[in-house]
Amino acid sequence: MTEPLAGGAATEVNIRWRSSLSSGDATTRVRPSPGVSASGMTVHLVNPSHISFGVGVTTPRWLFVLASATPTSYGRPQITDETLEPFAVETVRPGDVVGIGIHTGNALRGYEIGTLARTRGAVVIFGGIHATLYPDEALDLGGAHAVVRGDGDVAWPLVLGDAARGALQRVYEAGRVDADRFVPARWELLPKGRYMWGSVQTVPGCPKHCSFCSVWRTDGQKPRQRGVDAVIEEIVQLRRRGFRFVALADDNFYPVS
Repeated sequence: MTEPLAGGAATEVNIRWRSSLSSGDATTRVRPSPGVSASGMTVHLVNPSHISFGVGVTTPRWLFVLASATPTSYGRPQITDETLEPFAVETVRPGDVVGIGIHTGNALRGYEIGTLARTRGAVVIFGGIHATLYPDEALDLGGAHAVVRGDGDVAWPLVLGDAARGALQRVYEAGRVDADRFVPARWELLPKGRYMWGSVQTVPGCPKHCSFCSVWRTDGQKPRQRGVDAVIEEIVQLRRRGFRFVALADDNFYPVS
């Protein structure tokens, strides 16, 4: 997810995005963010959807990865998957942080949530595939104070720290995290019985460059294979939580890893 700056000079994050993509003029926009306090701040993580069904097919793993990446000093993140139920925007208080992850299909709903949260005094941070490719949209249309381009595993705690200090950058170039730095999901936060399938990330990145696919632009053409033990541990956790089926989120099944 990705964000703008607050007051004063922004602190540089020593993370690099390996891509030829341009974020346009997004990094030149100034969007002051409200001051927040770590002790009184609630972190909301939202997966947008215009329609809520009450039950989901596959677990949106990114929500539980960012929950795991959220430092304990900020308390337990409040997770909302709108495919299950709408986001209760009335629970957002001034100084809260609202993190929204979007792909192209749910971007407009994400922008609605971001705008509403901003009017309530929250710090709004966008990330995800669509925000990575088009950060200026989230800044212009979604009420974003900041946008995070790339993987949030490592960048997310840094972004929250900047938000707490009132020193948000407009755009964070989080890049592609090496496989040994992937953060495991906090599956204990899953609502019981609400998803049909569990999901585990195995290999992000694909050496192909299909015109219809975003993976090679966002996750790169070098597959980053997670360790076997880490993958099995997540599968075991999901099985113990009652999942009979677990989808392996592998960006490619070619023997190139």
